[in-house]
Amino acid sequence: MSENFQSEHKLSKLQEAELIIFKEFIRICEANSLKYYIWGGSFLGAVRHKGFIPWDDDIDVAMPRKDFEKFIEIASEQLPDDMYLSTYKRGAEHVTLVAQIFNKQKDFILNNATKKVRTGAWIDILVIDGAPKPGIKKKIFGMRYMYFRMLNQFAHFDEIVNLNKKRPWYEKMAIKFAQITKIEKRLNPIKIGDKFHKFLKSNDYDENNFVATFMGAAKMGEIIPKDFIGEGKQYKFEDIIVIGPDKYDEYLKHFYGDYMTPPPIDARNRHNVTLDEEIK
Repeated sequence: MSENFQSEHKLSKLQEAELIIFKEFIRICEANSLKYYIWGGSFLGAVRHKGFIPWDDDIDVAMPRKDFEKFIEIASEQLPDDMYLSTYKRGAEHVTLVAQIFNKQKDFILNNATKKVRTGAWIDILVIDGAPKPGIKKKIFGMRYMYFRMLNQFAHFDEIVNLNKKRPWYEKMAIKFAQITKIEKRLNPIKIGDKFHKFLKSNDYDENNFVATFMGAAKMGEIIPKDFIGEGKQYKFEDIIVIGPDKYDEYLKHFYGDYMTPPPIDARNRHNVTLDEEIK
């Protein structure tokens, strides 16, 4: 692996705060024998940079469904007092289907959507579910899956829909529909989340050779062979050792192609989070 991408960089205030949360998450997982994997762009950072991608501003982890549900049961009791677990069960207050651990100190502003949102630092906890193999069942599953994703977007339209993002025509039409009808006010995000999780559990993790974090940005493209993640291997991430998928090359090529070559500056993904001006 090239040393060019492994030079140390000064962590941002957000990255520093997220790393503290990540360490608490790992502590709870290890204390309760729960499986987790560093995931997505955070895993790319571990492989290419030995830590955060310098321009990245979040941490992604993923857990097999059974481990995730156990974590959700115990996290609130085992997290330190300055952090809290948030899931879709909080209703309108929680704007994504991904579970998250937040710092209670809301030092940052999320600027992605119509409504600016004050937030504490956080990490995302995705669920790894079984996934249908290629064929008609996968196509039917995909249509129902996208329906639930769309409903959740509508239920939190002002908080999470980025109006400046380039989209295909059908997504633009859906956004226009949501703006005209104000459908956000008519949807119950908790009921949507309940139905979505029940739907995802229809493909058991242990009984399928394909898996996915269906809350991820790649949507149906999240599906990978289960042996990509395996039992997990150790990787360096900043000043700690974390667990990530076994087959890092296959995993990262699936999601990023030539993953050792950083994208051009204008294509680097950010969540558009800024430090609150009052505390800079």
